[in-house]
Amino acid sequence: MLPIRKNRTFAAETFNHCVMKRTLLAVGLFCGLTLVLAGCKTKIDTQALNTLTSLSQITPADINTRSMSLADSVTVKNVKGTVKIQADFPDSGNFFAINNIREWMSEQLGGTYEGTLEDGAKMLEHYKNVILTDFKQNIIPDMPPVEDMGCYKDIKFTKLHETDRYVSYLYTQEGYAGGAHGWYLMQGQTFRKSDGRRIDYDIFREESMDELTELVKDNIFSQYFESDAKEMENLLTMENNDLFPLPQAAPIFREDGVEFVYQQYEIACYAAGMPACVISYDLLEPFLTQAGKWLVNTGHVAEN
Repeated sequence: MLPIRKNRTFAAETFNHCVMKRTLLAVGLFCGLTLVLAGCKTKIDTQALNTLTSLSQITPADINTRSMSLADSVTVKNVKGTVKIQADFPDSGNFFAINNIREWMSEQLGGTYEGTLEDGAKMLEHYKNVILTDFKQNIIPDMPPVEDMGCYKDIKFTKLHETDRYVSYLYTQEGYAGGAHGWYLMQGQTFRKSDGRRIDYDIFREESMDELTELVKDNIFSQYFESDAKEMENLLTMENNDLFPLPQAAPIFREDGVEFVYQQYEIACYAAGMPACVISYDLLEPFLTQAGKWLVNTGHVAEN
């Protein structure tokens, strides 16, 4: 019986040894395959990153626009409400760029349009009707029924500046809906033409934002208030000028530099209007990210 036990023990050990070898082999193959796949993934990710980088630095076609204009009015109890919308509507160019511009236009007007963005006339017609309905249901009923008195909105989308790498748009709206005075707002948006990216303060290095804010403050002081410290102090609504903020609206990339615009009441009283300044690209270069430097480092200016 003893030999039989030895044979059984030997057979069991042999079987276990074989199983262990196969297990180790399988684990080795699995690890090797994982490493190969990881290597491939890394290679693919690197290629994708390089492709995206290249796409953001190509020179796409210019943004061609079509001029659109429409106006209408509604009258309730001798009070007239008038709306006018004008737009340099992007008609052709890089798909991603013109699509983002159209989306931005829609969002500026409320973002309620659900049709195709390619149909600019239909989109503007939608928002014209929305405004007229608001006049009829909400604005005019609260206004005194005086003949020849009314409310209005005048809206414009203007292609402001274009190079081979970006295009800047300007959105303005002025109007009156009762009260002591009307209103006026001006907001710009710059788009990278290769992919439609909306340019905002993230184009500036995060660690430089305090210095950028101080630079904007100094230029508002010298350009808008013409270095009149007393006037600036009297018109600013902030109790502590050390907390001077950057404008809430996106910076506007113009031909001669970046414009920073504060809306009515944002930092100053109504009488101060809309404080703004333009800072040259040379002065702003130290604050820009690499993407920002590439964006403005161009000699070609597209025709408007």
